[in-house]
Amino acid sequence: MLVLIVVLAVLNIALIGSVAVAGEDAHIGLLRVETVRSFYAAESGGVIAAKGLMGDTSVPVEGSSLDLGTQTIVFVEVRELTGEVVVEGRSGFARRRLSLQIE
Repeated sequence: MLVLIVVLAVLNIALIGSVAVAGEDAHIGLLRVETVRSFYAAESGGVIAAKGLMGDTSVPVEGSSLDLGTQTIVFVEVRELTGEVVVEGRSGFARRRLSLQIE
């Protein structure tokens, strides 16, 4: 009976350890998804700024933001004269910043 209790205890410890590792993997996967989403949001903001500087649409205002649901685009710097734009994409805790020079 004692051997059975020890074996069950060891199996429970192994099961708890594997569940904890799977939870960490899921969290890392979520962070990767948020990183990709924030990059694509920043890239979309760069396209918006480029179209504005080329005259197709209005130029975004420096410091303004655009909410895309779970992502946000922030126009950190917009310099119309030099064509320099810094755009930040945000998704959850992830942040990606792009610096563009539009000629």
